[in-house]
Amino acid sequence: MKKALAILLAALTASSLLMTGCGEKDEGNKDGEKKFRVVMICSALGDKSYYDIAYEGLKKAETDLGVEIKVAEIGTDKAKMEPAIQDVADAGYDVIFFGSSEYIPIIEKHMDEYKESKFVGFDIEPTTEIKMSNMFCITYLQNQVDFLAGALAQKMSKSHTIGFLGGSEDTIINDFLIGFIEGSQLVAPNGKVATSYIGSWTDAAKGKEMALVQIKQLGADLLHPCAMGAGLGVIEACRDNDLWAIGVDADQRQFFIDTKKDIADTILTSAMKRGDMVVYKVIKDTLAGTQTYGHLEKWGLKEEAVGLAKNDYYKEHTPQEVQTYIDGLEKKLVSGEQKVSTMYGMSQDEFVKIRESVKP
Repeated sequence: MKKALAILLAALTASSLLMTGCGEKDEGNKDGEKKFRVVMICSALGDKSYYDIAYEGLKKAETDLGVEIKVAEIGTDKAKMEPAIQDVADAGYDVIFFGSSEYIPIIEKHMDEYKESKFVGFDIEPTTEIKMSNMFCITYLQNQVDFLAGALAQKMSKSHTIGFLGGSEDTIINDFLIGFIEGSQLVAPNGKVATSYIGSWTDAAKGKEMALVQIKQLGADLLHPCAMGAGLGVIEACRDNDLWAIGVDADQRQFFIDTKKDIADTILTSAMKRGDMVVYKVIKDTLAGTQTYGHLEKWGLKEEAVGLAKNDYYKEHTPQEVQTYIDGLEKKLVSGEQKVSTMYGMSQDEFVKIRESVKP
């Protein structure tokens, strides 16, 4: 009898453990349904710009929409990209975000294996052909926002030599640059734009070194880094020389206001690519069943996916007449009255000619 009772109790205990395990696997809500799960694959958080601002969108979705979020940080080793995609797809995430066109052929390679997950790419080259019905991609019109940044930089410059520092020389960075140059030329036809490529997205020391060359040797008095973590060194160089910097991707001032006020106070504004808005909107629309997949869209000023950070600090330190000018220019870009060139479709020879024409 005692033996039979012990067997019964053991069976009940095992059953209880199994039920608990199922509940944990489902990350259960009140109805016992599995939570909607979202993951972003990135090199690393902490850049205070590109991936950090996208992460803000994930956190907002977690708070507002009740989704489960995760960030898969894989570093800069490209060999880790395919295993990362396979890991998160095998784990059954509902939406998988990635921020580079390099992921697309990897995902397509496994398209027949991962039909249940949705794949969302942001900052994807506009000529990309989307072959998967469960993939949606966004191209940011960064040339539009950097047109505004270039115009603002020349309005605020005393030397009329301004600086641009890219993480690497690629099409997206040069698309920023072509807008920056054209905005500069609209305000100061004879103004100069110093250009440097850091050759890294993480080496802040090298970013600072190259920024100091632009400041000390070329006379640039306002710098605009488009280099993720490496750009932090550029901002430090501006701080050390009492010059303005225009940040990138996120409202970078907000990332530093509580921890490094001296850095925050160096950033007049930022040319934002609103990864937070994009990520949140796609999650919300996917949950609502209104997000369509299988294509690429171009989002710019009109969609509020890019724009200058017109925070209180910008308003305090930018003369009203300059703010009015920039606001008017933005309206013209949205309406199509003001055009801006893009690196996409432009020959390298033509681009180099434009870049060299404004060289200090």
